[in-house]
Amino acid sequence: MIRAVALDIDGTLTDEKRLLYPEAVEAVQRLSSLAEVILVTGNVHCFTRAAAVLLGTSRTFIAENGGVISWGEGDLELLSDPSVSQEAYQRLKEVYPLSRMDSRYRMTDLVVEGNFNVQEADSRLKAWRLDADLVDSGFAVHIKDRRVDKGRALGKVMERLRLRKEEVAAVGDSISDLPMFKIAGFRASVANAVSELKSESEYVSEFEFGEGFCDIVDYMATEEMI
Repeated sequence: MIRAVALDIDGTLTDEKRLLYPEAVEAVQRLSSLAEVILVTGNVHCFTRAAAVLLGTSRTFIAENGGVISWGEGDLELLSDPSVSQEAYQRLKEVYPLSRMDSRYRMTDLVVEGNFNVQEADSRLKAWRLDADLVDSGFAVHIKDRRVDKGRALGKVMERLRLRKEEVAAVGDSISDLPMFKIAGFRASVANAVSELKSESEYVSEFEFGEGFCDIVDYMATEEMI
């Protein structure tokens, strides 16, 4: 049986404009009555906490693509040094016309618009031997510490909550979700997910965005996984 579900937000509960799919709220609440729902997102801590409150999910959640873990009200753990992202940003800015997005509430990473060759820039970071990498979520490009990701953070949560791999499901859409898919026992993706995520999924919904998430919850219930 699945005891916990690691759940992405943007592109999984929302559409391409980050608008929340109304039926997804009901599906999250239904899921929360059967398993612990752990939000795992690239969003900042304050946004994720607000989402957890509004959706009624666990106050244990992961923000900033694994850079921040919330263990409860006022109990935070930072897994990344923000200076790593800052140095990478300054170096890349010398080469690319980076357009920085609002990062005032970010604790570990920063975000820029995807108006440059992300793959090429990521290769430059490796060549410069910086401990940073780039993650394109489809909504923004995150400059983050290479040593942290959603999988590492989820692994720490699983250890503390004493969750076995087979007791954890992961649901997402983006390449940033791939690390948490690697350590979850059941993986499901929505139809708009990147191909790399779909290839790691036991179930791929035929529906996109929040509608796809609702379908995944129905599938898990039908298969008596929750």
